[in-house]
Amino acid sequence: MNILITAGGTTEKIDNVRSISNASTGRLGRLIANAFSARTEVGKIFYVCGKTAARSESEKAEIIYIDSVASVESALRDLFARATVDIIIHSMAVSDYRVKTVTTVSEFGKTTLDSGKISSDVDDLLLVMERTPKIIAMFQQMAPQSTLVGFKLLDNAPLETLIDRGFGVLTQNHCTFVLANDLNDISNEQHVGYLIDKAKHFTKFETKQAIAEAIVSATIEERMRKSSNR
Repeated sequence: MNILITAGGTTEKIDNVRSISNASTGRLGRLIANAFSARTEVGKIFYVCGKTAARSESEKAEIIYIDSVASVESALRDLFARATVDIIIHSMAVSDYRVKTVTTVSEFGKTTLDSGKISSDVDDLLLVMERTPKIIAMFQQMAPQSTLVGFKLLDNAPLETLIDRGFGVLTQNHCTFVLANDLNDISNEQHVGYLIDKAKHFTKFETKQAIAEAIVSATIEERMRKSSNR
């Protein structure tokens, strides 16, 4: 059984020395990889992450480094061209936007600044952003037979909203499960998450380790069930 885990965040360049990223650490992804590694059913773990993300130390893990959203898509297409993946855990915090042009307020629509290194003397730097492709939406086309786990993060949302939004990710992207969590419930001491299935049933977990173990058990059981029904 081969596993793909995306973890950590992505980074979008402003110029050759500056970039925009997010606060995702990849710690949950590493715990999930380690939990999969302990299972005898698992042969290979493909771990796609940024260079600063927490990484799996498992001998079963092949680390694939990325930076931008475009590099994530490229790495995944290369991977699926050479390997079969049974389970996909898409825990990566993928940037929703990337830099389209860099200019100034006074020159907006007229001039694009040199992207080699923008002068630090500029007083009114203006970044024009554009949407990035949704990586999770590509898995149905790239690996339609895989069991897919998506993630949804909100900030200070009511539980009903969190579950509804998480279930929306599941149905829109053909996921088997979605882990819904709220930024307000994540700290060094705890990580509350709700694992949602296709029937919109959900189970609450209160630590990263418990979340990791639940995801591993649920997905392997799902694969075993599919295999026995063939």
